[in-house]
Amino acid sequence: MTDTAHPKYGPRYEEALSYAAHLHATQLRKSDEHSPHPIPYVAHLLEVSALVWLGGGDEDQAIAGLLHDAIEDQSDHTSPEEIERRFGPAVREIVLACSDGAPDMERGPETWLRRKAAYLAALYRDDHKKAIVVTVADKISNARAIVDDLMLAGDSQEQREAFWGRFNAPRQASAWYYGEVLEASRLVTPDNPLVARLSPLVELIAAAAGGTDVQSALGLTEDDLRDQLAALTAAKLGRSG
Repeated sequence: MTDTAHPKYGPRYEEALSYAAHLHATQLRKSDEHSPHPIPYVAHLLEVSALVWLGGGDEDQAIAGLLHDAIEDQSDHTSPEEIERRFGPAVREIVLACSDGAPDMERGPETWLRRKAAYLAALYRDDHKKAIVVTVADKISNARAIVDDLMLAGDSQEQREAFWGRFNAPRQASAWYYGEVLEASRLVTPDNPLVARLSPLVELIAAAAGGTDVQSALGLTEDDLRDQLAALTAAKLGRSG
């Protein structure tokens, strides 16, 4: 029998569903932009929020799952202050933690590694424990889409090259990034069931990409790599120490 007297989520979650759908109404999934059957971006947000619930997240985390890309992708239509006004400070903090760089930051290949390294370093912070559940849910959703699209591409080298060309980084760099998220989540939230869901997807992406050699993929010297990964290296050392 359904327990109608004690709902499992409140009106904030219902408002967040509507708000997320409104913010991202014109947006499509990146991997589907050229498909004859494009998928609205809100499908990704719904999947992330559902995975957060499956991973034991609370209502704040599930709402943040719906809004995790709002600042990054829709900064002209919302703001951290607006998200806090609507859904509270906890949701705002999780959404900001899940945002990859400032809204006005250049998101091209030149800034890719430094942005990702800063994002990954933050995953090791104690005050990001609630955010990492949303991060892992997001990466599961994205990794599933990558694996599915690669399967659809089959053995066609042309289609596979076209697929990897949609991203801001070479394939091995992207595979490295997913591996780093998995490493952080294993350390910070080792018992969360979402970690087990992410692991095989990361392995499939690394195999399809031909490895995770981020230095060679980006054409960096050892000094350049060390400099751009300094924050991440320090975060790992601080956590292990």
